[in-house]
Amino acid sequence: MTKNYQIRIEGQTFTVVVSDEKEALLAAQAAGRAVLGVGKSCEGVEIPAVAQDWSCVSPKLAEQIARRKAGLPWIICAGERVTVREAAKSDWNGLIKWGPFKEWPDQAAFQAYIDGQYKFYEYGLWLIEEKKTGLLLGRAGVWNPDEETCRRLKAAGEESGEYLELGYEVFPPYRGKDFAKEACQAIIGYADWELECRLCVRIWPDNLPSLSLAEKLGFRRLREPEASFIPPHKGSGETLWPFLYVWSC
Repeated sequence: MTKNYQIRIEGQTFTVVVSDEKEALLAAQAAGRAVLGVGKSCEGVEIPAVAQDWSCVSPKLAEQIARRKAGLPWIICAGERVTVREAAKSDWNGLIKWGPFKEWPDQAAFQAYIDGQYKFYEYGLWLIEEKKTGLLLGRAGVWNPDEETCRRLKAAGEESGEYLELGYEVFPPYRGKDFAKEACQAIIGYADWELECRLCVRIWPDNLPSLSLAEKLGFRRLREPEASFIPPHKGSGETLWPFLYVWSC
């Protein structure tokens, strides 16, 4: 069976061919169409994505396939005022004034992140955009916890493989307006329904706004044994240790 989805994105119409027939998929791909395979019969075919069965196919998935084919960012989730989406090449000039960024030290690294992280993992560090104006308000997203965080989770009796780490940053002019809270609430819902994972977040004790936000979002500070392997952070004239908060979807 073969179905064609007509997807409208930013004033353009894209056709996505969805099929459980190898020949139809290969022909559509050769013609330059976006394609999505369905079922085991399509395994091994050189196409970007294969859905487990027809029940997994939806207009949203078809739009994601169309966006990936056209090089357009995925819309991850949204709140009342903000949209959380993947970064795109065209965002660089609007971002560099808020840098430097550890994850994106230059434009080449930024593009490599877009091409690698999103396509391979389908999650990562995203952008927060104001719906009304299209302004880039900040960044937020989820990623695999580092080795240190995994050790802390395990030491507290948690299954570290069930967790992704949440991070967020709102650029200075837009702080104090609950944009971070709205974006993170949307991401928590996305992590629950789409990624089916638990979330953790690390926050320095002197970062009072982030501590308050984590608690408002429903995170709880993890009870853990003394973790001497955590590198100290200097602040306010004393040695501080990052708190680890968890949220179970």
